[in-house]
Parts: sequence; structure tokens; C-alpha cells
Amino acid sequence: MPQAQFRKVLVFFAKEGDARFLSHLDLLRTMDRAFRRSGLPFRFTEGLNPKVKLSFPTALPLGIESGVETVEVQVESGVSLREIRDRLGAALPAGLRVWGAEALFTGEKWRVTELHYVVTGPDLPSSGELRELLARKRVPILRRGREVDLRPLLAEAAREGEAVRLAIVWTESGTARPADVLEALGRDPGEYRVVKVGMKFQTTFGETILRSHEPQDPDQ
Repeated sequence: MPQAQFRKVLVFFAKEGDARFLSHLDLLRTMDRAFRRSGLPFRFTEGLNPKVKLSFPTALPLGIESGVETVEVQVESGVSLREIRDRLGAALPAGLRVWGAEALFTGEKWRVTELHYVVTGPDLPSSGELRELLARKRVPILRRGREVDLRPLLAEAAREGEAVRLAIVWTESGTARPADVLEALGRDPGEYRVVKVGMKFQTTFGETILRSHEPQDPDQ
């Protein structure tokens, strides 16, 4: 019997509503169950208790909504992207919504370089405050009892109407959170709604790719 051929696929999904309170471990378990229920021929890990082979490039902080999360899986080559979106989407619980999928070439990898957020709430930082923050040479913050410089991790901070847009650098050695930016500006992060709306990737072929998905009105 010939061995099945698999290809890597990036599945894009939103994490909304009460699903924002799922921890990364809970999300991993939920996704594993949903992939199994979909009946699609994914690659499994080996051993006595095999699981769907999943890989998340980033972990979303607890309590933050996201319009653009991604998970990498391996699926048999004959399965279409539309079938993955439809069948996996039907197997996910409320608050997790599949909206896209991207097949990777053999040997191709997408490395996350930036995370994009929209912040709304009372007493938003002004354009002047944000420009002053970006003009600083250092923005020291405390992280797990040690001082970290926020400035090299902050790629963009701009006021757009009644919202603030942030672009935060993602590296293998560390990143920052929107809460860090708000605290550096003298704001209480608990008073603001933060939604992740985009991810920027660098491919092994030197291409820069942005995937974005705007937040929906929570009252709709």
C-alpha cells in the first residue's frame, strides 16, 4: 500500500467572544478535537496516544480577542483548501471561526515578524503621546522581575480616529504585549479592548506577507 503524501497548510482563524478566555493549552486541546471531528486526513504524532500534528507560531495572551490566528497542520495532498476550511469550521465550537487556509510549497516556512493590534477604550493616548513614545531611545519595562527595553519591539504606534494601532515585533527570543505599551503610556490595560488584527510573515523565499482580518462590532 503506497504511503500517503502530506503537505503543510496554514489554517487562519478568529478567536472571538468567550473563546478569548481559552488558554493556549485549552486552545491546543480544542483544535485537536475539532481536527479529529472534521474527519480530514491529517498527519498524527506517533506513540501510544497519537494527536493531530499541530504547530502554533505564536501564543495569544489570555483575554485578548483575535481576528487572525494561525495553526500549521499537515494534510493529505488531495484535500482542497476549501474542504479544510468548511469541514474544520463546522467542527469548531462557538468563538473559533476559520476564515482562510494557505498551502505551503515543499520546504517553505512562514516566520512571524510582527503582530498588529487595535486598541479602543476611554482616554486613548493622543498622537503626540504616541510620537513621543516612538521618539524615545529606551522604554524600560519590568518583565518577570527584570528590566526589558520595549522600544526595539515597538514597530508602530499610531492614533486612527477612536482607536490606536500597534505593530509589535515578534522574535524567537521575545516580544511585547499591548498591555506593556499601555502601561508605558501610563494607562491601565484593564480599561481597554485589544483585538489582534494582523500578522506579518517572512517566508523562506524572502517574501513579506501580511494577513489581516478586521474585528467585528461586538454588538452585531
